[in-house]
Amino acid sequence: MQSTRPNFISALAIAGGVFFAACLDDPCKDVVCINGVCVERLCECNDGYEGTDCGTAMNAKFSGNYTFTESCTVSLATFPITVTPQSASAAVVTFQGLWAEPQFIANATVGTDGLAFTIKQQSVTTLSDRSISGSGTINADGSTITISYDIWETSTGTKLESCVGNMTK
Repeated sequence: MQSTRPNFISALAIAGGVFFAACLDDPCKDVVCINGVCVERLCECNDGYEGTDCGTAMNAKFSGNYTFTESCTVSLATFPITVTPQSASAAVVTFQGLWAEPQFIANATVGTDGLAFTIKQQSVTTLSDRSISGSGTINADGSTITISYDIWETSTGTKLESCVGNMTK
């Protein structure tokens, strides 16, 4: 009768050796992904982050003071806009000053491509009975934002004005 003990120990040694060799050949062993995971030497970023190491919040490129040239249904104007990335979410930015109202604040969600954004319909706290909705894009270096948005009368659901424009740093 042959003993199964040496065969079991041999199989265990082979499996351990294969596991140890696989660890030595781990393609991700020297890859650091700050906000993501490594897959085959490349970082796959968590939502809201980008970059080779997933270390950059997608909303970071939006940060700054812009000059906004806007064309609305009834007017054409140029005025300052401040765009601030929210620290609580890497995919949310705040626009301050839209519709030529310095205290007008609207939040936008940055898309998964890091360039497009959406302003879901939301109330404007500085103007009673007004809301905003819209969308836009930013160029890769963050120097230009293109946006289109609508202003609504909240109580009636009536669109008051449509605006389009470009913001430049």
